[in-house]
Amino acid sequence: MDANLDSKTVARNLWQDSMRDGLMEMLLGAYFLLTGICIQADMTALFIVFIAFFPALAKKMKERFTYPRIGYMRFPDRDSNPGRRIVAALLAAGIAVALVTALARSGEWTQTLYKWVPLIPALLLAAGFSFTAQKTGFARHYVMAVFSLVAGFAVPFVDLPGKLDNVALYLFVTGPVFLVWGAAIFVRFMRTYPIRAEETQ
Repeated sequence: MDANLDSKTVARNLWQDSMRDGLMEMLLGAYFLLTGICIQADMTALFIVFIAFFPALAKKMKERFTYPRIGYMRFPDRDSNPGRRIVAALLAAGIAVALVTALARSGEWTQTLYKWVPLIPALLLAAGFSFTAQKTGFARHYVMAVFSLVAGFAVPFVDLPGKLDNVALYLFVTGPVFLVWGAAIFVRFMRTYPIRAEETQ
């Protein structure tokens, strides 16, 4: 029994360390903002490039800022690295939006359908943040899950002319919140866990 409890504690500590720096939220917010800008600029294909670019950026930032401060976190095989789950969620959201864009058709019913597209990333984010909250125990992820879902249900009621305008609005609503929140966590992380002088020599 004690060994089981210890393994659960170790697993939770690993998850907490992996999410302690706020990089996930910060990069997710930046990704949403850039994707929203691409939609408004009629360059929707670029967000597929962002999906491929951001995991590499996250890895580099972890190596530069996180690991020197709290060490490298290696997850056991049964509890794989959460970064893969995050990438999978981003890919799912990106593919969903790409499919909707590719299947664009004229008509009033399709315009109504497009207005509700923000529910797709909203549900994915709510599920992802809820899962992460269960693993880490961080209350902020529950808050983000609820916020993502509320925004996903609220945005479709805004009457906008363009087919993807409601999707862009959802990204512009959630993106800055995730970006600022993540940046604040990241700054606090940097101050709380400074690199010791001997480690820089």
